[in-house]
Amino acid sequence: MDRFSSWVAGQGQVVLPLIGASITLLSWVLARTGSMRKYAGRIAVDTGLVCIGLVAYALTYGFRGMRFAGASAEMVPRLWAGLLVVLALVRLLRAWTGREDPDPEVGRVDKVLLLMALLAAKIVCIPWVGYYITAGLFVFACGLLLGYPHRARLALVSAIWVAFSYLVFYRLLTVPLPTGQLFAGLGW
Repeated sequence: MDRFSSWVAGQGQVVLPLIGASITLLSWVLARTGSMRKYAGRIAVDTGLVCIGLVAYALTYGFRGMRFAGASAEMVPRLWAGLLVVLALVRLLRAWTGREDPDPEVGRVDKVLLLMALLAAKIVCIPWVGYYITAGLFVFACGLLLGYPHRARLALVSAIWVAFSYLVFYRLLTVPLPTGQLFAGLGW
């Protein structure tokens, strides 16, 4: 397990998201060419969410062994990743059984892929710049991508999310979220 942890903390940060993106793209291509064509977008999105959850879970093995008040650094990310995987698998099952609405005729797959790329970039950047900065930038970038018109409000929402994360996870639950190598070098 130590060998896997070392790999995840190094090359795995790049390799695992690329594997997840490849699996997502493959699921979309296979669904588009098969009998599930009318659900191809939903299948790709939900497969992508499963991959993101699994990648996020795997990346927690690269966290340093820190424990505070009975909680470990990987506890919260693993909880969120597990929940994401379960919910995405439920949605995938609904699409495969035809209990979901078919994809709309006109869609923006490019935005979906860009959103997934943003999430992968966030996951990859956490060890370097930390959770708080990546979370704030991710919320802001997603709002811009989805067409939210008020940038000042979007910046406020991003700041509120970062403050909420800090207060709940660090102060209330005493779970230290990664601050990144950038701030570790500054002594924070």
